[in-house]
Amino acid sequence: MAGRRHIDGLDVLRTLAIVGVTIFHMFPERLPGGYLGVSLFFVLTGFLLAYTSKRSWLEHRFRVKAYYWKRIKRIYPSLFIVLLTTVGVFSFVLPKAVAAIRPEFLSIVLGYNNWWQIAQNADYFTRLTNASPFTHLWFMGIEMQYYLVWPLLFALYAFLDILAGRRAALAVFALLALGSAAVMPMMYKPDMDVTRLYYGTDTRVYALLFGAVLGLWWVDHPRARLGKYRMLLGYLAWPVLVGASIAAYFLFDGQSAYVYEWGMLAMTALFCALLLLTADDRFFVGAALESPGLRWLGWLGKRSFGIYLWQYPVIYLFAKLGWTQLPYYAALEIAAILVLTIWSDALAHVITSRRLPAIRGRHIVTACIFLTAFTLPGLTLMGFGGHVIAVSADQKVSDTGELQERLAANAAEQQAANDQAAAEAAEQKAAEDEAAVDLSGVACIGDSVMLGSSGELRKVLPGCIIDAEVSRYVGGGLDAAKEMAAQRRLGKNVVIALGTNGPIAGYEKYEVQTRALLEYLGPDRHIFWVNVYCPELSWQQTNNGYLANMAKDHPNVTIVDWYGLVSKHPEWLGGDGIHPNDEGTAAYAKLIHDTMAEALAHPAAD
Repeated sequence: MAGRRHIDGLDVLRTLAIVGVTIFHMFPERLPGGYLGVSLFFVLTGFLLAYTSKRSWLEHRFRVKAYYWKRIKRIYPSLFIVLLTTVGVFSFVLPKAVAAIRPEFLSIVLGYNNWWQIAQNADYFTRLTNASPFTHLWFMGIEMQYYLVWPLLFALYAFLDILAGRRAALAVFALLALGSAAVMPMMYKPDMDVTRLYYGTDTRVYALLFGAVLGLWWVDHPRARLGKYRMLLGYLAWPVLVGASIAAYFLFDGQSAYVYEWGMLAMTALFCALLLLTADDRFFVGAALESPGLRWLGWLGKRSFGIYLWQYPVIYLFAKLGWTQLPYYAALEIAAILVLTIWSDALAHVITSRRLPAIRGRHIVTACIFLTAFTLPGLTLMGFGGHVIAVSADQKVSDTGELQERLAANAAEQQAANDQAAAEAAEQKAAEDEAAVDLSGVACIGDSVMLGSSGELRKVLPGCIIDAEVSRYVGGGLDAAKEMAAQRRLGKNVVIALGTNGPIAGYEKYEVQTRALLEYLGPDRHIFWVNVYCPELSWQQTNNGYLANMAKDHPNVTIVDWYGLVSKHPEWLGGDGIHPNDEGTAAYAKLIHDTMAEALAHPAAD
């Protein structure tokens, strides 16, 4: 049985993972592939769980009860501290964010949050308007489910090992890992909502199983001395693999098809290779990373669990309270995450060890003061958080039900209304006064914001043709335009209201779709693009900036500044802060009409 119990260098790999995930959560448009750090975490978890389990088994020390107790002590103290403190804080400053929090809380602590989120995200309104400070904990759901079933998987491996030998047992596990890796590409379909693929245990467990295969193999794999050329190749490969990982953080847009068809699997294989090179003590890479001069690289990795738990509540709080407008807000977010992590790690250690921070039996006064200063208010907030969870309703009370009814009614009437509008448009055009602006037969393509306002749009733009859908991304605009053209209903003036449901700028797929829509409509049509108002969604400013630049580059595009108008009138919006209420839909329609009338009356000013 070769190898030491401690494997050097793995904390640095955790650092690589947590830095990618954290920057992705803070700036998804700048590091669109940072989510891949989760796959690296999965590989490390699978490897270490298998490695330690097999060593314990070979030493006749593996006990299921001890295994589960170790996992409970590792996970739940920190998890409860973060959950209760966050709910306590939010109950004062953002009570809506933790309204009806109990179902989500239970899904987290019972380990099925990823499936709970899949069920929630199946509904458009929950996905768009009810984002949670605990959205990131889908990851914990998969890990906790894997922890739960691992003794059964390991028992299968041990049985096969005894029955058919190590190689056969490892081959079965390798086939299981490869088979599970095929689930994601098989389930993927172009333009699908990838939530199910990204959060599903069945689509992500292969990374844990790949790590398990490595861990089981690594325990007793004979590691003969390497020749100098192999040593040189290994030393050259390690920085190349790290560089490729960082490059993927910048390049692998999570909305792209290749990520789910082969990209995530390829990166998981790359992470496995990186893990093997780091763990192999023949290369001295791990030992070098543990040296005093480089040990700081692993500091974040040692605290990666706490950093992961705290990051989204902090990021969510800053976004909701508007603190992202503060100078150096990112540094403040990082500082808050690190301080909270140090506190919760220390408190969790006290809970599990029942000892205050100490070195060689002597208490560290500064650490004890720090712990006390944070823990006293922290316990108060945790108490409030526990109370909020205990008295929480099981379902949020909001006005989305009324909004859903209105959108459903408008969608049902849309085709009949368009048929009638097409007939009216010809009559209207013939009746237009020669001095008047021709607003007959306007084609309107949009998402749920336009759909909810379609009744008012038909009042101010008689004869307009509207094709609006709930949850429509910018990519759906081209298909709608082609369908209108096939029906000879795509007029010379087109209103576009897309961009609320997802990012455009910085995502090649959506920028290509936007350009394709503009090219299809052509330079001879006048396009009126309604910008977006969704202050709680990260892409509001980037999408509006992209649209403004697009109008500068295309003389036939005019921006309808819904953002500029409604940001001054929050009373025009429903409870979700995105969709206009009755007063808001009238203002929305009037703004579109007035913008069109002004631009068409004075074309030289465009």
